[in-house]
Amino acid sequence: MSQSTDLARAQQRFARRQRLVRWRGWLPWTVGGLVVVLGGITVWLFYFSSVFAVSGVKVSGADTVPVATITQVAEAPTGTPLVKVDLAAIAERVRTIQAVADAQVTRAWPNQLKIVVTERVPVVVVTDGSNFELVDATGVAFKTVPARPEGLPEALVVGSRRDVTIRSVVTVSAALPVKLRSEVESISAASPDSITLNLGSTVKVVWGSSDDSARKAEVLSVLMRREAKVYDVSAPDLPVTKGEKK
Repeated sequence: MSQSTDLARAQQRFARRQRLVRWRGWLPWTVGGLVVVLGGITVWLFYFSSVFAVSGVKVSGADTVPVATITQVAEAPTGTPLVKVDLAAIAERVRTIQAVADAQVTRAWPNQLKIVVTERVPVVVVTDGSNFELVDATGVAFKTVPARPEGLPEALVVGSRRDVTIRSVVTVSAALPVKLRSEVESISAASPDSITLNLGSTVKVVWGSSDDSARKAEVLSVLMRREAKVYDVSAPDLPVTKGEKK
């Protein structure tokens, strides 16, 4: 009785070992098959299904530029899987909006695009006597307004080299100390080399070109300790004042 029992147990152990050997042989194939299936499902979900397709756009950073304008220019490919969307192309389209200095586009899973815009900030308003253009720190005129905005120096720019002159005016304005900039009522510029600041109705600062603007601003701060009608810092090493009060 005991011998038959031992034999049965041995046969059972042998059978289990055989099943284990067969299972170990099939395990790599099983795992590989599962990986292929899961990979196929993943590719289908992200690249071909509508589960992760673009259904809308989120815009942030827009203050003066209408969100509707941004989304229209962006031309987000609604219904296209997110992974297939050309983010750089969308960003380039948004940057064509004059008032937008920069744009970044990212994927907002599961089915949104996020556009973050950086708007241009005006530092001076340029006029030819009738139109008023807002100009940012890079010298780009990005918006025309019907009247001069408060808090910005006005630059009357004439002449053929208008774009270069505007950039020179912006350079000069940026070099001025905040307090002095607030006192500038207007800037006259017939060329990049003939810039004049008008402080009130009687005081003028002959600046010349935008070269050495930081140095000129320092010299002007010292000169203005004396009351005068004209401060000439076009040659900062040889500044001149005229109409000084005794």
